[in-house]
Amino acid sequence: MRLKLTIGTIIIALILGVGINYKTIIDQKQADEARIAQITSEAQVSQQKVEDMQKDIAILRRELAVQRDVYPTSRGGHRVARYIDGAQVTWYNDIGKTASGTIATSGRTVAVDPDVVPLGSEVEIVMPDGRVFRRIAEDTGGAVKGKVFDVHIDASDEELYELGRTHGVRVFVLDR
Repeated sequence: MRLKLTIGTIIIALILGVGINYKTIIDQKQADEARIAQITSEAQVSQQKVEDMQKDIAILRRELAVQRDVYPTSRGGHRVARYIDGAQVTWYNDIGKTASGTIATSGRTVAVDPDVVPLGSEVEIVMPDGRVFRRIAEDTGGAVKGKVFDVHIDASDEELYELGRTHGVRVFVLDR
C-alpha cells in the first residue's frame, strides 16, 4: 500500500510538474509572439521612415539639380563665389580714376557697393534678356548701394538715358 501511495504521489507530482512546465512553455511562447509582433511593428514604422527619407532625398536631389542649372557653381572656368538675384543695372560714362585706382574703361569697369561685392572681384552680369557682361568691380558711386551695379560704357548721356535702369538682373561674383 505504501508503495502504491508513493507511486501515486510520484505520478501526481510528474503530472503537476509537466503541467506547470507546459504552462511555462505556453506563457513563454505567448511572450515571444508578443515581442515578435512588437518588433515587426517597429520594423514597419522604421521602413516607412526610410521610404519617407528616400523620397525627401530624391526631392532634394531634384531641387539641387535645378539650383545648379539656375545658379551654377562655375561659369567660364571660374568658380562662382556667390550670386545676387534681383539686382539692378545702371550705366555710366565718367572718365577718370576709379575707387580702386584704375582708369574707368568700357568693357571692363563696373561700379559696385563694396559692402556687397569687394573691389577687384570679377562679376558676370546676366541681363533678363540673356545678354551677359563680364566686368571687374573697380569703382563705387554715391547711387550705387546694395544690389545696384553701374556698368561703364562709352556712350553719350542721351544713350545712357535711353538704356535706363534694368531690374531683375542676376549677378555672379566669381573667384579670380
